[in-house]
Amino acid sequence: MDLIKIGKYIAQKRKALGLTQKQLAEKLGMSDKSVSKWERGVCLPDVSVYFDLCSTLGITVHEFLAGEDIVEENIVQRSEETILQITADSQQKQNHLRRIIILLAAAVLACMLIAGAAVYYFNRPLNILYPVARDSTEMQTLDLLAGPEGAYMFRYNASADFSAIKLYISEFQSGNLVDKRHMTFLYEDLPSPESGTFLFVPDFANLSVKLIVANATTQLSTGIPVLNDVPDGNLLTRSATQLQKTAPLRYDEELGLLALLYGDILDPGRIEDYVNGVAPAINDYVYFFSVQFCK
Repeated sequence: MDLIKIGKYIAQKRKALGLTQKQLAEKLGMSDKSVSKWERGVCLPDVSVYFDLCSTLGITVHEFLAGEDIVEENIVQRSEETILQITADSQQKQNHLRRIIILLAAAVLACMLIAGAAVYYFNRPLNILYPVARDSTEMQTLDLLAGPEGAYMFRYNASADFSAIKLYISEFQSGNLVDKRHMTFLYEDLPSPESGTFLFVPDFANLSVKLIVANATTQLSTGIPVLNDVPDGNLLTRSATQLQKTAPLRYDEELGLLALLYGDILDPGRIEDYVNGVAPAINDYVYFFSVQFCK
């Protein structure tokens, strides 16, 4: 996100209301120094301040994060662009941190070869798959943009090369697996990415799930339809269950990420069971997302 652009937009809206930085700060329970930093593009406000700031300035969260006014007919498009940008920014921060770690390791190696090698060994990328913490700044921001259904983000770190990533979409009806399809991302002629992100944003009102896949060589954004043949599907009770903690990234093995549940009475079940083709029969419909890293 463009902090300078956002800062200028905050200043523009504040001045249009005839407010000083101090007056805006008082309305938000902040210091005028904080407002000054926002407007100079030094940093963004804390996520907890977004709603109050936007309400005071008379703008939407989407306009705030875009740093400009958005006409109503463009809100959906700009919302998707902002979500993509947040995902990309998160990936860039990871890559930047990795470069810093590599530089530090190189400096240590130059001073003390053996000690440096040991540091690198114990700090090398691990084969792990994990959910992004819901209380993290990026997830709080994504949840604000995604609306009441929230968002689900997962990351991986891979220390060994792989030739492809397969992302599976499995559909269950009353506990029975009725469809399973997949998307394949090939890396046979490219270096396989050492890290990456999977982001899911359910849109129950429009009976779809926004999927974003981002890494050093891939950036995909697509909508996956759900409940296509179900009358009034968006009126069903819905819930979700996801990978809850860091899991080992085992190659050539299907790894569960997220299950979206629809029906009158719901039982989330266990992610591990969905991988094995088992879903609680009480759920009318389940859409299960899983991934496989292929050697």
